[in-house]
Amino acid sequence: PLEILHGFTLIDGRGGNPIGDAALAIEGNRILMAGPLEDVLARWERDSNVISVDLGGGFVVPGLIDSHVHLATVPNRELAEAELHRQLYAGVTAVRDMAGDGRALASLARDALLGEIEAPDIYYSALMAGTSFLADPRPQASARGATAGEVPWMQAVTPETDMVTAVARAKGTFAQGIKIYANLGGNDVTRIVEEAHRQEMRVWAHSMVFPTRPLQVVRSGVDVVSHVCRIAWEGMANAPTEYHHGRLPEYDLITP
Repeated sequence: PLEILHGFTLIDGRGGNPIGDAALAIEGNRILMAGPLEDVLARWERDSNVISVDLGGGFVVPGLIDSHVHLATVPNRELAEAELHRQLYAGVTAVRDMAGDGRALASLARDALLGEIEAPDIYYSALMAGTSFLADPRPQASARGATAGEVPWMQAVTPETDMVTAVARAKGTFAQGIKIYANLGGNDVTRIVEEAHRQEMRVWAHSMVFPTRPLQVVRSGVDVVSHVCRIAWEGMANAPTEYHHGRLPEYDLITP
């Protein structure tokens, strides 16, 4: 049956003023209408089976999106489900995972989609990085049972990499995007972006890919950059050629 929830203030997320005395019309797991109570009631005034529920105040907003999570760096199903459950009941309806074990992520995303676990929708990435980065403990953990750099969700890229095949392998994991992490030159960053877009995948990158600087990363056409603190590397005379987790910009050396 149709349910009309009312008795709250609606913030619709599109820039309009809050709507007092608002209502939502819900059927099953679909929201059919949101707006002033008067308008919602008018649409279903002839329906005698409507269930009306007064929420007694408060605010309703669209679902939030957590755009940077790591659910399966070291896969642990129990912990991942607990985190997703907490996120959902905190109002988060979608999360974007920024690299992990693609096997575990595909399983979580599938179960969330089918409603077999209480979780937001899960969008995830397949990682690409320079060969030297794949020795890092995190990709090693995410490729356990196989070889980091060779698995399709955690690939090493060199100038000789067949990018058509590499992107196709990443897409085959059901990832929605490619995460460009570190230790890649500007030409390889651009090659990844161009081929990923040709195959209709999105590309998410660190703002500083080492040695590729933020401006070149942005000009490559990536869809999103993460970790804005690293934009500071753009203003420095010297920058490292490889990533290290503890490596921070020397902010007092930034040149205008």
